[in-house]
Amino acid sequence: MEKKQILILEVNQHNFDVLNTLLVQNEFTCKAVLDIDAFNTIKKSIFDYNLILVNVSINYLKPNEIIFESEFDSSVKIPTIFLDSEELYSKDKLRECFEAGACDYVKKPFESFEVVSRVSYHCGEFLKMQEYRLRMDKLANLASVDQLSKLTSKMQMQAILKHQIDYFNRYKTDTTIVYFSLININKIIGMFGLSRGEQIISIFAKELKNLIRASDVLARWEGSDFIIVLTNTSEKASEAFIKKISVELSRIEALKDLNLEIAFGITSFMEDDQMKVVIERAKYALHEAKQQRYGKIFIA
Repeated sequence: MEKKQILILEVNQHNFDVLNTLLVQNEFTCKAVLDIDAFNTIKKSIFDYNLILVNVSINYLKPNEIIFESEFDSSVKIPTIFLDSEELYSKDKLRECFEAGACDYVKKPFESFEVVSRVSYHCGEFLKMQEYRLRMDKLANLASVDQLSKLTSKMQMQAILKHQIDYFNRYKTDTTIVYFSLININKIIGMFGLSRGEQIISIFAKELKNLIRASDVLARWEGSDFIIVLTNTSEKASEAFIKKISVELSRIEALKDLNLEIAFGITSFMEDDQMKVVIERAKYALHEAKQQRYGKIFIA
């Protein structure tokens, strides 16, 4: 069951008890705030609450000090309902509350079902919005992160490559991509099974990520093929960098006994390059690297 937690800002305990009794019967959990000290304490955990009920008569806070942005989206506010008495009601106060960001305004005396209905509606809409945003974030993460290697996904890397090519064509900064592959992974899978092969890819990706620079972008392209985008790096510097990484990878304890063979194809962006052309050139370099007996690095 979804949590439905209500923060109630009231002037005294009696008023809170009345609202609490009413809302608890409808499966809400309520927390009282009766003074500024309590408010300052509870403010640290404000995202635990799905709705705020406020007595307009409180004298320790102004309406604009009570409205909070939600944790999941700064454009969405935690729904806040102001309660006012008929004797103290004024259009100026009503305007002040709505200008601050109130989602609703209820005048006392009120019918019990009215308060419950309004709280249920606004709380429900907030929870639906929260669920929607979390689901969208999850889908975005699935699209941008490769689920096996936890590296940048192919889809995300395609967008990055397009951006980097546009940037290169504008500013002519040295940019190199390295297309590389675990060329004997199929042999390992044949000997130890698919799950072991996937485990090796996962370990390899994790270790490799720790070896590259913060400015580099590493992605699993497909199968056991990977791509690194090296910005502000010449082909010669890229080759030296890859040789260094190869040595470090050979020392990884979890991969030592597997005799992993890795081939690297290197290419730099060229004038008026397009992503498809760059990838084809990098794949050609990888193909040539695989033919080499030692080193297995080729620049195209």
